[in-house]
Amino acid sequence: MRAAILSIGSELTSGQTVNTNAAYLARRLQEAGVACARHLAVPDEAPVIVDAVRETLAGHHLVILTGGLGPTFDDVTASALAQATNRPLRFVPEVGRRVRLFYRAHHRRLNRLALRQASLPRGAQALPNPVGTAPGIWLELNGPAGGYHRTLVALPGVPREMRAIMERSVLPRLRRMAGRSSIATRTLRTVGLVELQIQEALRAVRIPRVMQVGLYPNLLAVDVRLTVTGGSLPSARRHLNRVERALRHHLGEAIYGQDDQTLEDVIGKTLTRNRLTLAVAESCTGGLVSDHLTDVPGSSRYLIMSVVAYHNRVKQELLGVPEATLKRYGAVSAQVASAMARGVRRCAGSDLGLAITGIAGPGGGTPRKPVGLVYMAVSDRRGTVVKRYQFHGDRLAIKSQAAQLALDLLRRHAANT
Repeated sequence: MRAAILSIGSELTSGQTVNTNAAYLARRLQEAGVACARHLAVPDEAPVIVDAVRETLAGHHLVILTGGLGPTFDDVTASALAQATNRPLRFVPEVGRRVRLFYRAHHRRLNRLALRQASLPRGAQALPNPVGTAPGIWLELNGPAGGYHRTLVALPGVPREMRAIMERSVLPRLRRMAGRSSIATRTLRTVGLVELQIQEALRAVRIPRVMQVGLYPNLLAVDVRLTVTGGSLPSARRHLNRVERALRHHLGEAIYGQDDQTLEDVIGKTLTRNRLTLAVAESCTGGLVSDHLTDVPGSSRYLIMSVVAYHNRVKQELLGVPEATLKRYGAVSAQVASAMARGVRRCAGSDLGLAITGIAGPGGGTPRKPVGLVYMAVSDRRGTVVKRYQFHGDRLAIKSQAAQLALDLLRRHAANT
């Protein structure tokens, strides 16, 4: 199956919003055995959408649209689909009933315009929306374009609603449609390495001809995507398992997880498994490390306290960093990072203390301590480990890299505690 993703929204074509929906859909399609051959974004203009639908239908078995299914004046996807396929809109009473029930359940007064969402192209099936009012649309077509069966799927643009309908209603159908065609993927997630280092490891691994390898960097984290196309699913998994074992041997602890796991997910599981608690003191990252940690549901079980200790007075009075240490070594130093980690651990009564201090720029650097210099430390009852890094880029890039490697330092330390 060849698929196209058609994203609808003027906010996408103007660059005001990043198109995360298309990236998610492409990944999920591939996992379901459907090859995504094209991405296209168009504004909220009915004539443009009609042309785009007809164009993508002409060369693809499946077209998935996102956006423009709500109740407002610029939500024109349903009517554009009706025009593009020559199937007039029809009001579907059951969908109208669901819209009314949604408003009643949320104690909201029904606006009659909301019932626009119950009008679908003739012959279309409504895909229930478990978290919103706009249903998805499933429309199957048989026509002269290439002589093959074609399917149109329209989903809301709100990511949470789009994903809910995709997972519950669309993917199960697509897996059945894909039949025996298999596309098996696995992503190994690394941190602390750059692409060239991973390429060196790949040279030492025998990659089968049926496998494609992609590297997807994000600052100091690189995802290694392994994809096996064709053949049986058991055979594809055997290829994936063999290459994964070899890469884990060469890359070691740099691999922190796989597929959708995040660094903070892995840290949370490790801290919970080892029954460890944590306190964090941040200076240059301004709470970014703690923000990542608290993205994980249930993080209150292990994260006791977080402090943004920007001013030296806070480092002294709250964290107990000696004034003499600050005067002798400066706030950006191994000695202060170490004292911050010990101090926040003592203040919170936690098992671990993590601290980070540095110069994010663009000002504040000196020849001896340039912009991008960062110290981070992790402390426990056995002692304190301090790391020094020199990062490059603008202020946001330096903060992001520092947060990444501080989390990685915590991950490695917690795993061995």
